[in-house]
Amino acid sequence: MKPFEVIKKRRIEIGLSQAKLGEKVGYTQQAIQLIENGKRKLDEDNIINFSKALGISPADILSEFSKPSPVKTIYKVGFVQAGKFNEACQLPESEWEEIPYPINENYKKAHIFALGVRGDSMNLVFPPEKTTLICCPLSDWLETNPKADMEGKYIIVYRRSPDGLCEATVKKYTKIDDSTIILVAESTNPEIKPIVLHPDNNEYQISAVVIGDMRVY
Repeated sequence: MKPFEVIKKRRIEIGLSQAKLGEKVGYTQQAIQLIENGKRKLDEDNIINFSKALGISPADILSEFSKPSPVKTIYKVGFVQAGKFNEACQLPESEWEEIPYPINENYKKAHIFALGVRGDSMNLVFPPEKTTLICCPLSDWLETNPKADMEGKYIIVYRRSPDGLCEATVKKYTKIDDSTIILVAESTNPEIKPIVLHPDNNEYQISAVVIGDMRVY
């Protein structure tokens, strides 16, 4: 079964119309129709959104690709945890964890890396201690997707405290207007607040875009 067949079958199973599925993943009804008919290639960057809307894991879709992607060894180099400051933004190289990951053809030249998730700042979408985020450095992502919009993407941001400690977190990129970006927290914890970025606010630095995830249950 091919990816578009998986999507159509699951959509029908849970009683979603093409229009409703489109609303959930940011596509028009016409685009969903083309995807389900195999006439439009599924954007693998949006597999997370499709899997959430359909109530399945990204692997359920990825595993159905007729031609398996080449597997590349990437490394889990650290963790994201909002509000938790550490001495360094990544672990010592001796503590990196090897992870075999099927790399999208578009990202073969990108320096893909992985980050574990801790804490409850994004627990509605990324269960802590069970999720590993697959990340593409921002510069590589922009080079690979020169005409793409980051709207709705999950991104990795860093900031440093005055004493040099580093915090890394994952948030959802939402553009309000040309001068204001909101980094949304999807959490059950009401104390976790969104991050507002202004042109004159350099406290947070966007470092990478999440292009996939792996989960352990």
